[in-house]
Amino acid sequence: MKFTAIVVEDEYKVREVFLDLIHHYCKEIEIVGQAENILEAYDLILSTKPNIVFLDIEMPNGTGFDLLAKFPDPPFEVIFVTSYGNYAIKAIKFSALDYLLKPVMIADLLGMFERVKAKFKNRNQFEQYKVLFENLNSQTAKKMIVNTKSKIESVFLHEIIYFEGDRNYTTIHIIDRTIYVAKNLKEYEDLLCIPESSFVRSHKAYIVNFDFVHSIGRGEDYTIRLKNNIHLEISRRKKQELVEKLNSQ
Repeated sequence: MKFTAIVVEDEYKVREVFLDLIHHYCKEIEIVGQAENILEAYDLILSTKPNIVFLDIEMPNGTGFDLLAKFPDPPFEVIFVTSYGNYAIKAIKFSALDYLLKPVMIADLLGMFERVKAKFKNRNQFEQYKVLFENLNSQTAKKMIVNTKSKIESVFLHEIIYFEGDRNYTTIHIIDRTIYVAKNLKEYEDLLCIPESSFVRSHKAYIVNFDFVHSIGRGEDYTIRLKNNIHLEISRRKKQELVEKLNSQ
């Protein structure tokens, strides 16, 4: 299958390098247009109807998100292309959308394209973009997108009780259901276990939402008791940190 694409990037040299990478390493992608701001990009999307939009975030006359907001349920796949440390990367991750970091590496480009091809077989991005904009408009992320074998669904973070890892798979225990995901626990740790968050990596097999913690075992009891009376093992080296966090709440 041949895919059509446009590149939206305001820096000419960056755009040319990226186009050269596409030409040499993604033969199935045909570039049908270029734009250097969101006004040009909007008209280009309407006229060319691309399958893929490679979208820079920071541009003159508005951001890539301003462009995307004009298409509530876009009939194309969006790949954000942005610099490391951009404020929006976390929101993009919570929405399970694809992005490339500048300067774009060949391996990252090829990996992205394989994911995009798989998505075209089962496109359902409306919920992902909805969560993206909800999180961008909030001080902290409220929801995250979870990809299962059968569907894409959004989950409120405050409803997640704990994550349970098993090699390359994770079980997400939510108040009213359980979700199985083909993603390792480390990926959720990197996304969720930050100082201002209620999520903590409590054991090699668990990430716990401290809002659901009832108590922590004393002495040689290395378990954590949740408010639903589930007991989980905790790491010996993590115990003191967890006790201090519980006492500070």
